[in-house]
Amino acid sequence: MILICGVAALLCAAFCGCGKQITAQDIYTQCIDNVVEVKAVTEGVGESFGTAEIISADGTLVTNAHVVTYTRLNAVNTFEEYFIRFSNEEDYRAVTLEKYDSEKDIAILKMSDVLVLNDFQPFKPIKLGNSESLKAGEEVYAVGNASNYGIGIFKGIVSIPLINVVLDGVTRSVIQSDLTIAAGNSGGALLNARGELVGITTFRTKDNSGNVIYGIVYSIPINIVLEFINAAD
Repeated sequence: MILICGVAALLCAAFCGCGKQITAQDIYTQCIDNVVEVKAVTEGVGESFGTAEIISADGTLVTNAHVVTYTRLNAVNTFEEYFIRFSNEEDYRAVTLEKYDSEKDIAILKMSDVLVLNDFQPFKPIKLGNSESLKAGEEVYAVGNASNYGIGIFKGIVSIPLINVVLDGVTRSVIQSDLTIAAGNSGGALLNARGELVGITTFRTKDNSGNVIYGIVYSIPINIVLEFINAAD
C-alpha cells in the first residue's frame, strides 16, 4: 500500500489537474506575459538588449545590472533611456531604472503606465519559487530574449543548486545549470518544472583562452534577488 501511494503521489506531481503532463510548452505559455524584452539606449554609446520579469503587480521588473549599465574608462554608467516589449507587441514601452547593484548584477525597472494586454486583462506578475529548494538534477527552463530575436525557451537541469563563482574579482553565489543560452538572455527567467521563477540568468564563464564555455549557465537565486528588492535604499 505504501508503494502504491508513493507511485500515485509521483504521478500526481507530474500531471496537472486535467491529467495532462506539464510540458515545456505549458511553462512557456504560462510565463510569456510575464517575461519581456529589454532595451537600454544612450545616444553616442549604443544599445544593450536583455530580458526582464514582472515580479510585482505594481509594475516592478527585475533584470541584470549589466543589461542597464555600460563601462567606460573603468567607470560604470547608466544608459539614458530604458524600454521593454512584450512578446505580442511591435513597439517598446518606456520604463525607469529604480536601482541597481553591479556586484550583485541585479537591477530593478519600473513601469509607469497601467499595462493591459491584448485580451484586455491586467498583467500579472510571474510566479515566484524558492531557490533554496532546488536539487541537483532537477529540470529547469531558461526563458529570455536570446540573441534579441524574441522570447524563447531552453531546457536543462540543475548541475549544482548553489555554488560560489569568482567573476571579475567578485565572488557570486549562483545556481549552476546545464543549459544553452545566448546573448540577450541576460536578466531572463530560470524556471522550475512548475513554472516558478527560481533564478535570474546572469553569466557564462570563459576558458583560459577567453572563449565562452557553452552549456553551463549561472543564475542569481531568486531568494537573493528578493532580498535586494526588499532591502532599504
